[in-house]
Amino acid sequence: MRIAVVSDTHMQKPSQALITAYEQVMQNMDAVVHCGDITGEQVFSFLNSHPRFYVVAGNMDSGQWADSLPRKTSVRLGEFQVGLIHGFGLGFGPLAPKVVSSFDGLGLDLVCYGHTHKRLFDPDGYALPILNPGSFALPKGSPPGFACVELCLGWPPQVEWVDV
Repeated sequence: MRIAVVSDTHMQKPSQALITAYEQVMQNMDAVVHCGDITGEQVFSFLNSHPRFYVVAGNMDSGQWADSLPRKTSVRLGEFQVGLIHGFGLGFGPLAPKVVSSFDGLGLDLVCYGHTHKRLFDPDGYALPILNPGSFALPKGSPPGFACVELCLGWPPQVEWVDV
């Protein structure tokens, strides 16, 4: 199972970088997930063209298009259960442990979150593997981009960072 994980695009309309990344990488993935702060309805519509697009709302998502988006969800992707959350509103201090604990007891294979704009992948430092793809447009401490994740039964998730 191959998943493109995106977060914090903060765009009103798809940029050329997003269009290129979608055409060259994302459209070929089994699923695309967005961890919130899409910001614009046109970007939501563009990414929603993928047949298996899953998204949660971030603190910058508003309007009719965003009103029905969950703040937190888990999705079944083949044999795997993946949790999605933006992360806003979980309090101060390190966010990753709070993200993981917000999914306690759900038997997830991976948790994906956003909000910090900082890339993080930790396959075994918490109760389960956790991933923050950073920000597509406004990163902190890394190039703009997203993550491609390979999930295989019996193996930890494999992550490839894609710079845009």
